[in-house]
Amino acid sequence: MIELGLLRIATNDGVPFAREKLRACLVAAGVKRVVAGQIVSILSQDLRGHTPAELSVFLDKEGRELCIQSPILNQKFNRIRLPKSLCDDDLPPLRRILAFLTRDELLYDLERQVEERTAELKKERERSEKLLQNMLPEAIATRMKDGETIADQHQATVVFVDIAGFTAFARDRHPAVVVSMLDGIFRTFDAITRRHGLEKIKTIGDGYLAAAGLPEYQIDHVDRAVMMGLDIVGAIPALREELEISVDVRVGVHTGAVLAGVIGVHKPFYDIWGDTVNVASRLEKNGALGRVHISDDVRRALGGRFQFEDRGPIELKNRGSVNTWFVDWPSARPV
Repeated sequence: MIELGLLRIATNDGVPFAREKLRACLVAAGVKRVVAGQIVSILSQDLRGHTPAELSVFLDKEGRELCIQSPILNQKFNRIRLPKSLCDDDLPPLRRILAFLTRDELLYDLERQVEERTAELKKERERSEKLLQNMLPEAIATRMKDGETIADQHQATVVFVDIAGFTAFARDRHPAVVVSMLDGIFRTFDAITRRHGLEKIKTIGDGYLAAAGLPEYQIDHVDRAVMMGLDIVGAIPALREELEISVDVRVGVHTGAVLAGVIGVHKPFYDIWGDTVNVASRLEKNGALGRVHISDDVRRALGGRFQFEDRGPIELKNRGSVNTWFVDWPSARPV
């Protein structure tokens, strides 16, 4: 089959335009005017009430029949026998007739383009929203879509994790190996973070920052943060065996007031600031391998639900001498 053209009919008002184009095409193909008029008259009756519609016009390979294809047409005139065979030189005039856009077809084409563009914009918006939700907490992404500026204060518990020994491991390794190893470690941390309902804030080199109690309040945010830290410590032996790498972690946890907001327009990210964040970081730096190091504020908030080892007073930058603790699971660990 040789395609000659496509007629788009948006409304009943467009049927006369399509009928005249078909009649002109049939006459140009050699069909007598009276016969062509009778054929298109019957075709137009089938079209009325069935718009919008599309008619595809073809010539068979032998050049002896015009074929009009549309599911709404009477089968009687789907194939129209021509008085004589058409050759390639006869086809351009037929194509020009069918290609001439009437007012109705122009409107139809415009509507089609608007619909296609609207669908593309909707798909792009959905893609952008999905990216935003992957980059930001869901509640924050929803607020940003409403045009809200994100600047909040929370009572939260901050967890800093540092992978000790990874810098030495990475020094002489191929970048692909380093990235793969770090990705494997952080994927494990991510799973633990999600399990305890914390919000991952960011990774900083081989450091990992998360917080409980934000962006939505959690009454047990201190417990969640400590359990997350203990589970990360507990996951290290399996990671060493799986990745065949000698690493350990130091974990620092502090609770208090935290500022949170979204920074930047290009690659925006949800971040936290304040003294609580600084203290958690210093607790991690002054901690011990394989231990969760907590502040006295965290110790008091936990009550007697865990085992504690008094670290005694230590010096923290900008805080002076403070009493800190190591924390561990109770003898009967909760499931």
